[in-house]
Amino acid sequence: MMSAIIRPLGMLKSYIGDLEETTIEAGIPVREALTTLGINPDLVAGVFVNGEQESKDYILQDGDVVKLLAVIGGG
Repeated sequence: MMSAIIRPLGMLKSYIGDLEETTIEAGIPVREALTTLGINPDLVAGVFVNGEQESKDYILQDGDVVKLLAVIGGG
């Protein structure tokens, strides 16, 4: 199976059991991967794939390393 590595940062880690990273099937958009992991895409402010900023519509490729930055919450 082709897979990509998802590395949520900050409070987003809580969605994957506070792990450093998890793997997800490649060939789907980042937005769909987030939903699969139970992360609301609206909570993600930045998507960085292999160090390059991408949109949530980016299609994950085999071996991609994806860092997710959370929206900074305010009151």
